[in-house]
Amino acid sequence: MPPVDPDHGIHHSRTMPEELLIFSVLSRAILDLFGPVGLTSTKEEAQQAKSDALSFLTKKSGAWAKRRNDLCDAIGFDGDNVRARVIQVLEGDSTALATYDGRRELSQVAQARELWEKEQSRSNRRKSTQKPKPKPMPRPRHAISRYADVRRHIMPLLTKPRTFKDLIMETNGDVSDTTIRDVLRNAIAKGEITNTDNTYLLVSVPETAVAATAG
Repeated sequence: MPPVDPDHGIHHSRTMPEELLIFSVLSRAILDLFGPVGLTSTKEEAQQAKSDALSFLTKKSGAWAKRRNDLCDAIGFDGDNVRARVIQVLEGDSTALATYDGRRELSQVAQARELWEKEQSRSNRRKSTQKPKPKPMPRPRHAISRYADVRRHIMPLLTKPRTFKDLIMETNGDVSDTTIRDVLRNAIAKGEITNTDNTYLLVSVPETAVAATAG
């Protein structure tokens, strides 16, 4: 009789190969940052590996952060919590490594902290040298806003069909657009102008135009 597999059909107690790979990636990053980088052949490559590990483990946003958080999500870890624990170590509290199985190999914590300080200094310098965003220029107040003055400017223009945009352009934006709308609305109500497809025109030319110009 073949041996009975107690997990037959239920393998949640086993670590899947994909999860083992993710654990390996995360462990490698921690070791690269806090321990010796044994897989590199030059000092420059070792430094780059540490820099990449620092970015992967500590970036708050961007591609590095997305990669870390995606991997952590896949194995039920909180990527932001991993980041917080790593930064806790980098800022002087080694107790965050107490539960890490390979902590005996993490012999270069001091060097990692020095790299972190340099990165923070560079980040602060970038922030201090960035030019502040210019404040938006305040919109100038319309030079002409009194109803009678606006009417005096607008009515003579309606001897030809004009859209509202045409009237703004004809007055160079110096006339209050709100008051222009009031003038047009009142003139339509009085029967002085027509509105066809949002195009305005004096009903009687030149009589109405002369009267409008006169005040």
